[in-house]
This record gives sequence, structure tokens and C-alpha cells, in this order.
Amino acid sequence: MKPRTKVIAFRIILVLMGVLFVGGYFHQRSQDQQQSSSQKEPQQEQKVDSEETFTPFQEEEKEESEKSNSSVSPNQGKKLTDFYSSDDIENSKKVGEEFVRNYYPIDGKDLTKSVKNSIPYANENLKRMMESEEGMMRPTGDFFSRELKEIDVKEPSEATPDAITLNVKVKGDVKNEKGEVTDHDTTTYLLQIMKEKDSFKVVEFSENPNE
Repeated sequence: MKPRTKVIAFRIILVLMGVLFVGGYFHQRSQDQQQSSSQKEPQQEQKVDSEETFTPFQEEEKEESEKSNSSVSPNQGKKLTDFYSSDDIENSKKVGEEFVRNYYPIDGKDLTKSVKNSIPYANENLKRMMESEEGMMRPTGDFFSRELKEIDVKEPSEATPDAITLNVKVKGDVKNEKGEVTDHDTTTYLLQIMKEKDSFKVVEFSENPNE
């Protein structure tokens, strides 16, 4: 064999060896990746299986259930008798009724009268608040005075140990300056009553007209 032919043959052998080496390297790397992937797949499947899945409808039911459980009041279904004696409840009702009986009527000739007549049934903080708002209302031609006709004291649907809460619903006649009835009124008062020393006092109230 000629020397030139030998050199060419030697170079061809080197190229073939290089190709075989590179091909073997990539083949081995591919097998390692496949093996690693096959080991991870069972773990991922196990993880997916362990997660709780819900349909959209089940998800909505779950959310509503969680909201319902979180919004349940600890005093739900409780009555005043669960926290207070019968005597305390009756005495608080009398105080609440007298407070509203004196506060509800309006006299256009003396707008401070309702406040003055009702503050004996209020505690000191409420007295100061009511006195600061004395006479703020101004009578009109059709609404010069208001006269109480009916009163109804009810216990709340949910009682709390913080204070005795009462709903007092009243109905009355609205009159003009001549004393003629111009309208009929219904107002509900929400009272909070607490015992101070030996007597009950209204500590806070709100009114909702025309309920």
C-alpha cells in the first residue's frame, strides 16, 4: 500500500472512531435522562392522587360551607334568659318602654321636652349626647308635633351577654300646628340597656322610622 493511501485510511479510521465515541456519549446521556424521568413520574402521580379535587359545583358548595361556618355567631339561638334573670329582664323592659314613651312624642312649642323627659332613663354618657342635640329638630307646617298611640316591646332574635337589647316599636300620629292629624308614623327603636349600680339605664339607642 502506498504511503499516501495509508495516511488517508488512517484519517478515515480516526474520523470513524470519533463519530462512534460521540454517538455513544449522546446515546448514554439519552438513556440516563429517560431513566431519571421514569423515576420522577410515579412520584408526581402519587402527589396528584393525594390532592383533593373538586368539580366547579363542589368547589362552590365547599366555599359556601366554609363561609357559613365562619359567619356563625357564638350567640346564635341565645335568649335573654340564657344570660339574665327574669327580674332583670322585666326591669330592663320597663326602663326601655319608659324611655321611648318620653322620647318619642314631639312638642313643636318645646322641642327640648322629649329629651328632658327621657334622660332620667339614660346613663351619663347618653345624657350628654342627647343634651348636645337638644332642639336640633325644627317643626314644619305639617309636622308640628307627634303623639304616641301604640308601643310594643320585644326581645331580640339573638341575645348577647354584653347588654340587654330590646326592640321597641311605636306607632303615632303626626299633627300640624292646629292639632290636626296630617300623617301616621311607625318607628322602631333598638335599645341597649345595662345595669348600673342598682338600676337599669339605656346606654345606647338607634331609631328606624317607617319600618
